[in-house]
Amino acid sequence: MVKFIFRIMMCISLLAMTTACSKDEEAPVVYQEVNYATMNGTWMLTEFNGAPLQEGQYVYITFNRKEHTFEMYENMGSMYSHKSTGSFEIEEDEDLGYILTGEYDYSLKEYIVSEMTDETMKWTVKDNAEDVSVYTRCAEIPEDILNGSRSLK
Repeated sequence: MVKFIFRIMMCISLLAMTTACSKDEEAPVVYQEVNYATMNGTWMLTEFNGAPLQEGQYVYITFNRKEHTFEMYENMGSMYSHKSTGSFEIEEDEDLGYILTGEYDYSLKEYIVSEMTDETMKWTVKDNAEDVSVYTRCAEIPEDILNGSRSLK
């Protein structure tokens, strides 16, 4: 009788372990509303037009939700870092969704923010559907970029 109970307990344990190890269903992606609070903080460009950035390239942007301003450090067109500052606005368009408008370096850019989670957001240039950028939230802009000591290798 003891052996019988022991075997049943072993079978139950095996069944429990097998069930616990089964693949969990992937949690659905939860998209957020695009607003000043969800944009606030520092973001890093991780994908441009469907491809990761080339080694050494970067774009970091920090949004200030209270003042509707931003600071951006990038080296996409140069081996040296370029700092831009400006202001931004967010509006919701009935047909396009959320539009991010940034004014910097005497120019105005408009992006459609089509996807936004806690960790990533996807921008498409309003007038060019092929110009797509994916940004990932990060803690801060690296110090070597802020002080201008990072350059392409």
